[in-house]
Amino acid sequence: MPAPSRPWAVVVPVKGGSSAKSRLADPARPALATAFALDTIMAALATVGVERVVVVTSDPVVATLVRALDPGHRVVDLVPDPGVGLDAAARAGVDRARAEHFHRVAVLLGDHPSLTSTELEIALAAAATHRGAFVPDAAGTGTAMVALAAADADPTTNFGGGSAARHAAQGLARLDLDLPGLRLDVDEVTDLEAALAVGVGQHTARALRATLTIVQATIHSTGDEGGQALLDDGSLIDWDLASVAGSGLRHLRVGQRVSVELDDEDRRARRMWIVGIGAGQVIS
Repeated sequence: MPAPSRPWAVVVPVKGGSSAKSRLADPARPALATAFALDTIMAALATVGVERVVVVTSDPVVATLVRALDPGHRVVDLVPDPGVGLDAAARAGVDRARAEHFHRVAVLLGDHPSLTSTELEIALAAAATHRGAFVPDAAGTGTAMVALAAADADPTTNFGGGSAARHAAQGLARLDLDLPGLRLDVDEVTDLEAALAVGVGQHTARALRATLTIVQATIHSTGDEGGQALLDDGSLIDWDLASVAGSGLRHLRVGQRVSVELDDEDRRARRMWIVGIGAGQVIS
């Protein structure tokens, strides 16, 4: 895909802190929320046509980690969060980008651990044909991204529950694109499970490995008694037939994506399954 004729700035508001992702019922949720944001920012940094990533945050831990993603300080710009809500944070980022003479500005929330640079490139290319546009979330009622492709486009955003309708009423073009990583934002455990099924970035995979026993993996080898699986952080673990006994799986193949519950030493699969297959695996 050719690069856009004019560069984009991507604004990523990141709340950070102990209250981040309060609906994600896990004691490690602050670390997970930070990992989601870092993977979102990394995808933006790797996207063709994106020449500035404005991260809006007042969390010093997030700020330090974000600076490490861009050690030369050539692409990332950090802006303090005004502290009066998500839309105000988005506006602060858009204002900074426009002050740096970026007319094309996209606001991308920092909770897309499955986002890829290819998906973001496709979304920005589609948005470039409109004065202003938005990509709805996976449910179709929320908003994953708002893109302003014209210098005079209204920088007001309306994130939150039911935001897709508000953005449409604002005159933004709705882009129902087939981009699961972009449209999947993680607020709850079921969202995280869906993200794992799609695949997550390296920071999220590492955070999950450090805090949870359930991770995602790819079947690396198979045999009569089991084989090995490759975790998303690059580690190989062993699996045997007992680990899939209750899963409903019969014939695993190399390259198959699976969910894995690790043993206490993180070396073997205690249990292995595919989301949606087997007892208790209902996709809502």
